[in-house]
Amino acid sequence: MARWLGIDFSATAVRVALVSSTYRKWSIEALREERVLDHDNLSAALKVAVAGLRADACAAAIDGRKGFTRRIELPRAALKDLQNVLSFEVEATLPFELTASVMDHRRVKSFQAVESETLFSLFAGVAAAADVRERIDIVKEATGLDPARIGIGPLPLLNLGQIAPDLGTSGPVAMIELAEESCDVLIVQAHDPRFSRSLSRGTLQLPTEAPLLARELKQTLAAWRASGGEALESVIVLGPGAETPGLENFMQTELGLTLKQLPALAIEVAPELTPLVPRFARALALALSLSRHPADLNLRQGALEAQQSYRFLREKLPLLAGLAAALIASFGFAVFAEQRSLAAQKAGLEDQLAAVTSAYLGTASRDPKETAELLTAAIAGKSDDPLPALDGFDVLTALSERIPQEVVHDIVDLDFKKNQVSIKGLVNTIEEANTVEKKVAEHPCFKEVDLSHTTKLKEKNKQKYSLELKVDCGKPKAERDKKSAVPKPSAGAAE
Repeated sequence: MARWLGIDFSATAVRVALVSSTYRKWSIEALREERVLDHDNLSAALKVAVAGLRADACAAAIDGRKGFTRRIELPRAALKDLQNVLSFEVEATLPFELTASVMDHRRVKSFQAVESETLFSLFAGVAAAADVRERIDIVKEATGLDPARIGIGPLPLLNLGQIAPDLGTSGPVAMIELAEESCDVLIVQAHDPRFSRSLSRGTLQLPTEAPLLARELKQTLAAWRASGGEALESVIVLGPGAETPGLENFMQTELGLTLKQLPALAIEVAPELTPLVPRFARALALALSLSRHPADLNLRQGALEAQQSYRFLREKLPLLAGLAAALIASFGFAVFAEQRSLAAQKAGLEDQLAAVTSAYLGTASRDPKETAELLTAAIAGKSDDPLPALDGFDVLTALSERIPQEVVHDIVDLDFKKNQVSIKGLVNTIEEANTVEKKVAEHPCFKEVDLSHTTKLKEKNKQKYSLELKVDCGKPKAERDKKSAVPKPSAGAAE
């Protein structure tokens, strides 16, 4: 289980949300707030807010008034050198040097119904590197954690779409985070950021400066429409301002928008924490930005990129070491048990081998090599050869070797059963048939050679004969093959 800490800084308070994540569900473990005026500085307030909370990673954000966000349309050819093109596009509108800033961007869907074939849309965010580094140092000093992500303005609210899948799917929706001294506006559609602006008026100026806040919100919505956005019908107010009395009437009369509540969230929340969710919306969204699929921008880029400290693994090291020891012990026990089982099987097979060798070879042997030697000796002592003296191929070879070349001879049928061979063949004359009988009889393994009869075939002008013989070589075939395999000395060597 992973625990993520989201830290929301405002001018007067620090709010933190601790979210635990398992394989299939998320849950909110803690929502805390500390007033900055009750402590020496912002870091001290944060230290008290996170006291007793254990997190594996954390994320924070800088004030939207200290950064710059913009939606940009670029030609698709710019994808080849996007970083330089993007830097050129935003540099002219920055109040600080681009070399002293950090920037991040993400692709978004175009306002057009059909994506343009020549253009694509980006949403970029830029802030001074000094402001980002200051926020990182405050978090590290108070929590001991190096923040993995630094968001900008209201953009972290995009991560609420992970637990509110229907947010902005039916059309653009405005989310207004009304804090003590600021007001951030984020317009979301299809989980993409469409428009973002930060205002320098908050709940501390209400109700005195309510008309001024209404005027600035009207100007913000007019800028949204001027950029090609659709007309808005509803708004969701988050942050401390969500608890302001008369807020619904203010939105309806001043802006002509219907105030809606945050949709039901797919996250486990304790009953006592449920009413606090809108107030801690940005802190919750920052915690969710640490998931695998964050939706907002991350200003920890370049020289400020977060270094992996693997603190989670270090904290879990004793548990991992115990699990590794248990795994090794289980493996050793399994190997020992397998060896015992194999040793028992070996002993049983050796007993069977000793019984078989004692019954058939006269000597009980438990050694496979010794058994092989006994078996070889037993076979060598037998005179019976299971192989026939000659096989059919041997008979054909002998016939081809014995019959003279001048005799035109064809074999019509050759029948070989046990030791009896019956041959039917064709020759030109009876004399050639007698020659075949005489030559075949000269073979040492052919006995009782008998030319039984001959028949004149008029249509072929041939003599058909029948020859009967018996195969008897006197020695086993294996012994004859071994003897024939020894080369005979040549005449030159004999001399």
